[in-house]
Amino acid sequence: MEMSAISQLTPIRTPSVNKPTPAEVSQEFSSFLSDAMDKVNQAQVESSNLADKFAAGEITDVHQLTVAGQKASVMLQMTMQVRNKMIESYQEIMRMSI
Repeated sequence: MEMSAISQLTPIRTPSVNKPTPAEVSQEFSSFLSDAMDKVNQAQVESSNLADKFAAGEITDVHQLTVAGQKASVMLQMTMQVRNKMIESYQEIMRMSI
């Protein structure tokens, strides 16, 4: 019968996905956290600099100062919440019985 047509088919191959190693994932996560902390620190420094300039009378726009302060505050609160969740997760893992 038509057995030759079947033999001409090529098997479907899934593309090989390079699965990252745990060390690579750890490195990416570490760099992600470092970048996030740098951004929070940069917002805090910017807010502090604007407050100093406002106190010195160099800036008269209160809105700019308020927005920078709120932005830095929200970023810091978010960082603290992420830290708290990470600590809770760690403690939960440590309580697991093996």
